[in-house]
Amino acid sequence: MSTKFLYRILFASFCLLMTGCNDDNEIFFESLTGDETVERVHPNERDKPYPREEHELYLNPVPLIVPKTARAVDESLEFELSQDASFPEQGTFHSGKLAWNMYNTHKELAVGEWYWRFRNIDRNDRVGAWSEVNKFTVTGKEPVFVTPEFSVFQQNIPTVYPRIHCFLDEDIKKVSPIDNSHREYRELISRVNLAMNHVFTTANPYDDASTLDIYVFDYLYTAYLLTKEQKYHDKMLEFGRKLIAYNVQDKQLFAENFYSASVIKILSTIYDACQESLDGSEKLAIENVMTRILVHYYNSYRGTQENHIFDNHTWQIVLRALTQGAFVYCEKSEEAMNALEYFYELWTARAPASGFNRDGAWINGTGYFNTNAYTLYYMPMLLSHLTGTDFLKHPWYQNVGKSLVYSWLPGTATTGFGDIGGPELTPHRVRVAFADFAAREIGDSYAAWYVNECGNTIYNDYGLRLYRIARGHITYSGPELNEADMDNFVWYQDIGEGVAFSDMTERSSNMSLSFRSSPFGSGSHTLADQNSFKLLYKGVYVYMNAGYYQNFSDKHNLLQYRHTRGHNTMLVNGIGQPYTTKAYGNVERGLNSENLAYFLGNASNAYCGISEYPLWLSAFEAAGITQTPVYGFGDTPLNNYKRHIFMLRPNIVVIYDDLGADEPVTWQWLLHSPVEFHIAGNKVTTTYPDKGGFTSVAQIFSEQAPTIETTNQWFPGGEPTVNPTVDKQWHLTANFGPSMRNKILTIIQVGDDNRMEDIWQVNNSFTMGDWSLKAELAADRPAAISITNEVTGTAFSYGHQAPTINGVPYQRQQENSSVLYDYVRGVMQVQESADKPVQTTRAVR
Repeated sequence: MSTKFLYRILFASFCLLMTGCNDDNEIFFESLTGDETVERVHPNERDKPYPREEHELYLNPVPLIVPKTARAVDESLEFELSQDASFPEQGTFHSGKLAWNMYNTHKELAVGEWYWRFRNIDRNDRVGAWSEVNKFTVTGKEPVFVTPEFSVFQQNIPTVYPRIHCFLDEDIKKVSPIDNSHREYRELISRVNLAMNHVFTTANPYDDASTLDIYVFDYLYTAYLLTKEQKYHDKMLEFGRKLIAYNVQDKQLFAENFYSASVIKILSTIYDACQESLDGSEKLAIENVMTRILVHYYNSYRGTQENHIFDNHTWQIVLRALTQGAFVYCEKSEEAMNALEYFYELWTARAPASGFNRDGAWINGTGYFNTNAYTLYYMPMLLSHLTGTDFLKHPWYQNVGKSLVYSWLPGTATTGFGDIGGPELTPHRVRVAFADFAAREIGDSYAAWYVNECGNTIYNDYGLRLYRIARGHITYSGPELNEADMDNFVWYQDIGEGVAFSDMTERSSNMSLSFRSSPFGSGSHTLADQNSFKLLYKGVYVYMNAGYYQNFSDKHNLLQYRHTRGHNTMLVNGIGQPYTTKAYGNVERGLNSENLAYFLGNASNAYCGISEYPLWLSAFEAAGITQTPVYGFGDTPLNNYKRHIFMLRPNIVVIYDDLGADEPVTWQWLLHSPVEFHIAGNKVTTTYPDKGGFTSVAQIFSEQAPTIETTNQWFPGGEPTVNPTVDKQWHLTANFGPSMRNKILTIIQVGDDNRMEDIWQVNNSFTMGDWSLKAELAADRPAAISITNEVTGTAFSYGHQAPTINGVPYQRQQENSSVLYDYVRGVMQVQESADKPVQTTRAVR
C-alpha cells in the first residue's frame, strides 16, 4: 500500500470523525477529551446537582436534578434555566413551584452554554435565596428525545372504563371475543382456571395478594377483555368485595414494596373492570386504600428516586403499579393526580434504564431484564397513546432489539453479566415476548429475527398475551434482517460491556466472547466483576462466572458468587472489588473487523476498599462476615489494571493484562470452568463433553513464573446453602508476585477433537498457525502488543511504536492508540482508537 493511500484513509477517517460517524459502522479514530479522574461515575445517591460543567450530556433535553437534601419534606423547589447567566425574563425557562427534585423542560435545548439555578419555597410560599449558578454545554451531538408536558397527558386521560389498556381499546374491539380457534386460547383458559378455582388461605384476603396480583390482572382481566365472558368479571368482583370487607392495616400494606404494588394492581384492576357493578361505597373503599398507598410512596419517593442510581423494585414493578393505580381514578383525587404527574416526570427524567444508558442493554444483567420487561412495555405505550408522542423513540428502545440478540443468542447460554446469568440455552419467554413487542411497535429487525429464531417460546408468556392478541394484526414493520449483514460484534459504551462472536449465524461452531468493565460499578444486581470475561463455544460455557444465585446476600453470594473471586478477572493481595458504584471500570476501546475483535478495559479504580452502602453493611452483619482481607475485602495499592482482550476468529482468544501498584503486591489471575482443569506447566486444558465434545487450552505467559492452583471447592464459608447438591465448578488461580508491576499474556484456543495449534515462543514473540503475536512482558517497560496474520493481512498494534502496514510505517494520530488494519465489510481499512473517557454524572476529583 502506498503512503499516499494511507494518508487518504486517515483523511477519510478524520472527516468521518468530524461529521459524527455512527459507532455501528466502521470505528475510526476517537479524540480524547482529557485526563479526567472521577471518584465514581454514577453516584448511588446523588449529592451534587446535575448537570454541571464537567458533565457530558446523555440526551437533549437534559433533566435538572438536585440532591434530596436540597428540599425539606414540606418544601418545594423552583428552577430557572437560561443561556444568559443573568436569567432575564425573556428566554429563561421557569419551572414554577415543584414538589420534587427535578425539572424537565420538555423542550429541545439549543447548542451552546446553559446556566441554571434553583431555590426553595417553604410551605407558606416564602422563597429562599437562589443557589449558585450551575453551567453545562449542549454540543449538538447529543441524541434528541423530547417529551410533552404533563398537561398534554392529563387532558387526554379517558373518562370511561376500562382504561388501563386504553392504548389497546380499538384493537381489542376488533379481535374480541376470541374463542378456541385462536392459537393462544387454550393457554389463556388454562391459566384463568387457576384463578377461578382459587381458595383463600386465611380469613384475611390480603394474605393472598401476591397470588391475586397475577390471577386478577394477568389471568381474569385479560380473559374478560378478550372473551367477554361474565364469569371472569364476576370472579374479579368477588375478590374485590372480599378485600373491601377487610380493614387492612398499614403494617401489612407497607410491609414490602412489592406487596404494596400487588395490592394496588389488584384493586385498580377490579376498580377498572367492575365500574358498573361496584356501588358508590365500594368504589370509595377501594379509592381510600389506593390513596393510602399512593400517598405513602409519593412522599417517600420524591427527592429519592430522582437521585438514586437505580432502585430495582421501583423500576421493575412498583412504579408501574402505582401509575396504574393513580391512572384509574386520578380525576377524582388530587392525591392521585399529583402522584401521576410525579411518576410522569420521573419517567421522563430517569427512564427507561437509569436515564444514563442509551445502549438498549440492561445494566443489571441479562437475567433481571425479564423482571423489568412488562414495565418497559406498558409505560411507553400508555404515555405515547395519551400524549401523541412516541416514547419508544428514546435511544435505549431504538437499540434494545440488538441487545436482546447479542446478550442471549437462541440455543446459547447468555453472554450477559449480573444476577441470574445461568447456563440455560433457551432465552426466557419474557425476553421473546418483549422482542415481539419491539418488532411490532419499533420496527426493530433484530427483534423480529430473535422471535423467529426462538420459535414457539413466545406462546408460553402470559404477561404480554393481551398485547399479542390485540395487536396480532400489526406485522413486523422493519426490513427483514439479512444474517450476512449482522456484525459479529457489539460494544455497549454507556454500560461498559462488549460481545464478539466468531460467527453468530453458525451457532453449531460459534465462539462467543463477552467482556465487562462498567462505569456503573458493582452492587445491586451487578457483580464485582470489572475486567472480567465469559467464553462460550457451541453455545455452552468454556469459562464462566462461578457460583449460584440462590439468595441476594447470603454467605455464598457475598463470598463466592458476587465476589471478584467468582469471576474471570484479578485479585490483588487476595482482595477483590467492593460492592459499590465506586468500584467502577470502563471499556475504553473497541475495534472490530472480519478477522479480529478487540476490547480494552480499565479497572484501575475498581479495587477501592470496602462496601459502605447500608444494604451491604446489613448483609455482611447478618452473615457474620467482616470486610477484611481474610475474606477478600479491603484497601489495595493497585494503580493500574488494563486488560486488552481479543478474539482472533475463529477460535483464539488473547488476553494481555497490564498491572501496577504503588507497592509490591501479589496478583491472582482467575479462571472458572464447569469441568476440571488439567495443568501441565503453563498449559491449562479443559475437555467438555457437551455438543459432541471439544477442548480448550489456555497458556499463560509472564516475566514472572506463576504458581497455578486449581480446586472444585468453594471459598470456605461460601458454600451454597439453599441447594448444597448443585454441581461443583472448577476454579483456577495463577499466583504472581510480590511485585509492583506485572504483565500477563494468556492465549486460549478452543476447538473440536483437541486440534490445537502449537504455540512457538521466541522471547516475547509467539506464533500459532497463521497468527503471530508480540507482547511486551517486561514489567518495567511500557505495555505494547501487536498481532498479525500472514494469510489475511490482518495487523493490530498497541503501544508507542509506529506499526508497519503492507511495508509502510503508519503514523499514529494519538500516542499509544490501538490500530487495526483488516477487512471491514469486504474492504481493507485502517481503524484507530484512543481511550473513550467515562461519561460521568458526578464530580471530577
